[in-house]
Amino acid sequence: MSRSWEPIRDYDAAPEELAQSELRTLENVWREQRERLERRNEFQQFNERLKREWAIETGLIERLYVLDRGITQLLIARGIDASLIPHGAVSNPEAVVSMIGDHQAAVDGIFDFVKGRRVLSTGYIKEMHALITRHQHTVEGEDQYGRKTGVPLIRGDYKRLPNNPRRPDGEMHEYCPPEHVAAEMDRLIAMHRSHMHAPPEVEAAWLHHRFTQIHPFQDGNGRVARALATLVLIKSGWFPLVVRDRDRGAYFSALETADAGNLADLVRYFADIRKGEFIAALSIARDVPESARAEDAIRAVRGDLQRRRSSAKG
Repeated sequence: MSRSWEPIRDYDAAPEELAQSELRTLENVWREQRERLERRNEFQQFNERLKREWAIETGLIERLYVLDRGITQLLIARGIDASLIPHGAVSNPEAVVSMIGDHQAAVDGIFDFVKGRRVLSTGYIKEMHALITRHQHTVEGEDQYGRKTGVPLIRGDYKRLPNNPRRPDGEMHEYCPPEHVAAEMDRLIAMHRSHMHAPPEVEAAWLHHRFTQIHPFQDGNGRVARALATLVLIKSGWFPLVVRDRDRGAYFSALETADAGNLADLVRYFADIRKGEFIAALSIARDVPESARAEDAIRAVRGDLQRRRSSAKG
């Protein structure tokens, strides 16, 4: 059985219905602490490490390269440097570092985009794709005999041939046909611009999913989708969306549930990532260990917020 392509849809219900209440509590405390934290060197280092983690993990998810956790953590902590990758760990450390560097340039570009108050457009998405794939020269394809082969990658422009993957069970997942991509991308942008008041974690999930339904590029769609979700969150004063390779199964499962018409699992998945990052950032200035369970940290933060409200009323 194959999954047939359908034009993208707007929200099936009010986006506020999908909002995560616990995330709102953390967000309120974060907004109170943010200005003070941003002046601290530890916070600046935290933000830079998070960007490097985004750059590394977005390629691991797509199996562009394979790095063990020790190497990944070393690159996050010390910087993207080929000399930090042990001999024999990958076939071409310089090529891996070049691809990671492109991903890092993309996430840095998102911060600049938001600071410049630019409006999201299909042109910017094409720019983003060209940057993310700058050092990727080929994509896997098939020759006339059905054999796997590398074909030149089109950067910064929409696909010219179908890119419908076949799943291990034989099912074909049909994405938007090339002749409809431009119109669907225009619809995506128009819908997104009408969602100004949607909760960030909900809009990030919606934009990510609907973009992947279109799959407008020959390759690199997952990386661009995560970059678009990150853009939504950064515009709201949050952090880059780091989807980690160790959670790959849960991530793809949430996307499949969204394909079936239920966005809630993907929203919850993104919200859980947000909670962890808020807690890690707040732990720089507060006595909430990063290793604490999310529920305990949320309870502590909620208590602080309630005490502040009581003091204000008094």
